[in-house]
Amino acid sequence: MVDIKNIMQIIILYCHSKGYTINPLKLQKLLYFVQAWHIVAFNKKTLFQELPEAWVNGPVYRSIYDVFKTDFYRNERLYINYTEEELHNELDESVSKSGLTTEQQEVLFDVLKIYGAMSDEKLVFATHKAEPWNNARKGCKPFERCNKLISVDDMYNYYSQK
Repeated sequence: MVDIKNIMQIIILYCHSKGYTINPLKLQKLLYFVQAWHIVAFNKKTLFQELPEAWVNGPVYRSIYDVFKTDFYRNERLYINYTEEELHNELDESVSKSGLTTEQQEVLFDVLKIYGAMSDEKLVFATHKAEPWNNARKGCKPFERCNKLISVDDMYNYYSQK
């Protein structure tokens, strides 16, 4: 299993390398989609151990929230001050250090190609339309705080049909 913070770093670097904006909210949703599609591709095996909580604005990984909690509600862009060459070198190094297999890298970058260009709002709407988040929030009011986990089975069952 891979450390979620390594995947966080790769996602941030990838988005910057493609010129995509990235903020804490978008990062959370990209982590969710990476995990969900990994679960599908690898028959219910998670990429990283942590499962997302079903927060009001969609899935949230608590450990990553804790990293950015001072900026989370302001939702400011995450900046990296690298030259283009430094950025690509750092991305390559992060991928190399992550321990991802070639197949896991393919899934990760395929997901980022599809979802990375989307805005945080569009990603929030996509998670809100999906059964896994809705199933975890059953019994909660629309703006009620919820820390119920989104299950591997729900992610697998929903996204394997897509």
